[in-house]
Amino acid sequence: MAEREAAVVSSSSPAPPGRTPFDRAKRHLVLACAAIAGGLAIAGSVDRSTGGVLVLLGWLGGIVALHRLGRTGSDRGAAAGPAAASKARAGRRR
Repeated sequence: MAEREAAVVSSSSPAPPGRTPFDRAKRHLVLACAAIAGGLAIAGSVDRSTGGVLVLLGWLGGIVALHRLGRTGSDRGAAAGPAAASKARAGRRR
């Protein structure tokens, strides 16, 4: 629990514009999607084995990136305070 609180504190430190942990996680997800698309293209045109490996690596990278994106998004919401979290929950009920 203390590690997660330390991660929230370290992630809330000022970062250069456009380089927040949330933005990096989004970038990793886009790169994973590109690996999947590239693997499918290679598997369909050049070599099925090489393409399959790239698709598999893309899927694994996508799972990790999606996990990171969710964690940084929830940390970002928690840093805004309890009032913002209750507004977000109220908006989801509608």
